[in-house]
Amino acid sequence: MIESLLDACQFVLEDLGEPQSSYWLASQVMEMKLWRASEADVRAALTKDIKEHGERSRFLFAGDDEFALRSWRAD
Repeated sequence: MIESLLDACQFVLEDLGEPQSSYWLASQVMEMKLWRASEADVRAALTKDIKEHGERSRFLFAGDDEFALRSWRAD
């Protein structure tokens, strides 16, 4: 169930299966009619979640403005 912009980003990342830029995530979230959000909204939400929750965040930075799901990282 999509209840937030973060849920929408997770859904898109799970569907695509690889790290994506905030621009691409925003375009997919809008195209799939999951959430109304700009690139800046997506970047801010993901960055805030990562900074606030650290290792408990479901997201992580994956390079130049790219985000990935923490669950993809092999521990």
